[in-house]
Amino acid sequence: MDFAEPEVRPSALAHVAGEVLLMAETAAIFGLSRDDAHRMQRALLAGDASTCEELSRLGLDAPMQFGPPQVNVHPVRALALTVSQTCNLACGYCYAAGGSFGGADTRMGWDVAKRAIDQLIAGMVPGGGVKIAFMGGEPMVARDLIRRSVAYANERGATRAVQVGYSLTTNGTLIAPEDAEFFARHRFAVTVSLDGGREVNDRLRPDKVGKGSFDRVAQRIAPLLERRDRIQLGARVTVTPLNLDVPKVVDDIGALGFSSVGVSPMISSPTGKGSLAGQDFARLLDAMTSCGDAWFDAVSAGRDHPFANLATVLGELHRGQPRSHGCGAARDYLAVDAEGAYSACHRFVKDPLGAMGTLESGADDAARAAFLDERTVERQTPCQSCWARRLCGGGCHQEVLHAGRPACDFVRGWLDYGLRSYKKMMVARPDWFDDKA
Repeated sequence: MDFAEPEVRPSALAHVAGEVLLMAETAAIFGLSRDDAHRMQRALLAGDASTCEELSRLGLDAPMQFGPPQVNVHPVRALALTVSQTCNLACGYCYAAGGSFGGADTRMGWDVAKRAIDQLIAGMVPGGGVKIAFMGGEPMVARDLIRRSVAYANERGATRAVQVGYSLTTNGTLIAPEDAEFFARHRFAVTVSLDGGREVNDRLRPDKVGKGSFDRVAQRIAPLLERRDRIQLGARVTVTPLNLDVPKVVDDIGALGFSSVGVSPMISSPTGKGSLAGQDFARLLDAMTSCGDAWFDAVSAGRDHPFANLATVLGELHRGQPRSHGCGAARDYLAVDAEGAYSACHRFVKDPLGAMGTLESGADDAARAAFLDERTVERQTPCQSCWARRLCGGGCHQEVLHAGRPACDFVRGWLDYGLRSYKKMMVARPDWFDDKA
């Protein structure tokens, strides 16, 4: 199915993109001759019986659709510490409702952080590894707690032979040189939220008095950029109707020195501001594919390009691991808020739909299992009849529960583009996939 042909229902069995065949249930990819691709397209349009017959001719008998898998929760391997439920910016679309998640501004105390770290590390087998993500609000409001938490987690991890990794998502306005050195010393992954160049970013990401934040970010990230050999540094863009020119957004942010810029559409805004709707998604797909073309041309010629989204989808297609869920939320990733309540992920903080126990009683494994069972893609409508279901995994749980599925055509269009690009990259630069398995 092409994005321009929404009247054709995607087959639940397979999908042809150019001369690449995707087996929907297993996420396996096969190359086809041009003639076989045309025959497969005709069979898909004719219905499931013809599709099965053509797959049989190719020796690729369609697998039966699997029922919902038995859901087993895993030990928590990643934990978001919501160290600050407050923020110095006032982004209108913020999923955290201005950083406070709809409540009073507050910060996590040491007793909460310590207990959360203890439970995380105690739950991991010796020799394993865990990750701690410092989130907000704006986490750098709580820099002292971050530093104390890292020191403690390293100490506790060493006593159990558990490796601890760290990440932080920040608006970048409060970063100091000593912070950058701390992140480098502990090999942080740091994601800076930016929405474009000065004009666009200042409009979408002002501070509490309405002043733009771009210049402050550009100044403050310099010490991070200087330590890119020890900091995994990237930028994250929230795409709204006001910054749909993705190629320009990526170029403007790349000009600051970022080598990785990922973009994500705003689908569920608690204020209703900034959410994409209707034809915004068609415009976004056009912009994303244009940016993807620029990335492909650069990489196939041996040059760098900061656009991260196409690299991500190509890597996932190459690994070929079918999904039952869109992410690890509730499965092996949880968040803890400032008061010590667990949630399915950082986007469910203070949201009863994602409540997963407390530090006092421990993570609620029954609630985790029930959430995962209900949210598995095999149970979702209309996911069961969508060829992209095992690539997308049903999407972001928080977005779907609060906004439904307005972006499905966009997701299918982007994945179709990814499959076509995968075929092209296997011809142009097969070596690019050497470390993607």
